[in-house]
Amino acid sequence: LLFTLPGTPVFSYGDEIGLEAAALPGQPVKAPIMPWDESSFPNTAELGSNNMTVKGQNEDPGSLLSLFRRLSDQRGKERSLLHGDFHVLSSGPDLFAYVRQWDQNERFLVVLNFGDVGQPARLPATASLPTKVNLLLSTHLGREEGASLELGHLNVEPHEGLLLRFPYVA
Repeated sequence: LLFTLPGTPVFSYGDEIGLEAAALPGQPVKAPIMPWDESSFPNTAELGSNNMTVKGQNEDPGSLLSLFRRLSDQRGKERSLLHGDFHVLSSGPDLFAYVRQWDQNERFLVVLNFGDVGQPARLPATASLPTKVNLLLSTHLGREEGASLELGHLNVEPHEGLLLRFPYVA
């Protein structure tokens, strides 16, 4: 969400890997340690999953760290995400959608479902939204990046975020 909003994205220590303050056993809540690799855990039973470490997530293209890096990269490359205007679209319950656009650059539609159930993205029928968009990123595995999606039939899974791209049309 933060990489697609206007302004400077600010993150806390460990957000890029999903580090939670109380997630590491034996550490004070105020001072979590960054789990760079398995050596960060004196007892390997505490590790639980290799995907909790930076090294583990670095090797997994579906990890939170990989998503974080790809979003950061897109924000740096795309003027619409970096400098663009911000237009909120009315949506349903637990659904937040907005468009980022800048001059004659590509446009980005962000659709976020904060709810516990999947729901259709009922977006307003406006002249500024096309009927089809391309999927750039999704927080859920299973969606094919680059796929063409019809906005009229777009369903958003529980707790899913979508970054969709569409071209500028004069």
